[in-house]
Amino acid sequence: MADSAGRSRLSSSLLAIMQASACLSFALAATLLSGVASPAMAQVKAPAKSTLKPIAKAPPQTDPSDSIADQLNAKWQKENGVAAEPPRKEEARLQTVSLQQSPSTNTQWGERLVSHARKYLGTPYRHGGISPATGFDCSGFVYYLYGATFQQRIPRMPNDMAREGMVVARSDLKTGDLVFFGSATTFTHVGIYVGNDSFIHATHKGSPVQITHLDSDYYRQRYVTAVRLAPSGP
Repeated sequence: MADSAGRSRLSSSLLAIMQASACLSFALAATLLSGVASPAMAQVKAPAKSTLKPIAKAPPQTDPSDSIADQLNAKWQKENGVAAEPPRKEEARLQTVSLQQSPSTNTQWGERLVSHARKYLGTPYRHGGISPATGFDCSGFVYYLYGATFQQRIPRMPNDMAREGMVVARSDLKTGDLVFFGSATTFTHVGIYVGNDSFIHATHKGSPVQITHLDSDYYRQRYVTAVRLAPSGP
């Protein structure tokens, strides 16, 4: 009888232990399962901020003829031992101005030259300058304009320019003619005749490219001559 009661108590104890173990296992499993995120609950990574840069504004358009003038300028600087930046494009074929042997009745080229020159009104003066990027001196301005307008080379210095052109009287001046100032033997200044007894020129230090009357006090006293340096071609 005693043995039967003891076995009964042992069975009850084992059953209780098994139930407790089952409950513990169930609780442990529930805890593990609750820590696993379902695909639907997975966190979505926020998209990175856009790295696109704002569209840059197009640079202002430049006069396409300036690049050819720059090439002519670079060639002159190289020939004369002056430091210069390399030309922006491959060097174009250079043409030497072919002078006409009789006065030209076609003034269209002179109008083109003056029209181009007017674009640089207000450009600062710079001794030795032959580019709008740096400024002009008087002959550098004329030299630059023949390259920019006609894609042709002319001499760089005033005395040489005068020798290449055909002398014209002041009373016969036409738009585009070159006017020279200085003395009978040396030209110290040059400009381009624009009509109405006026000329456009790179003046002097502290003063920009401007239009001046031939009879202004300084230039009336120093006017020497004028030449017509007509370019080749139309």
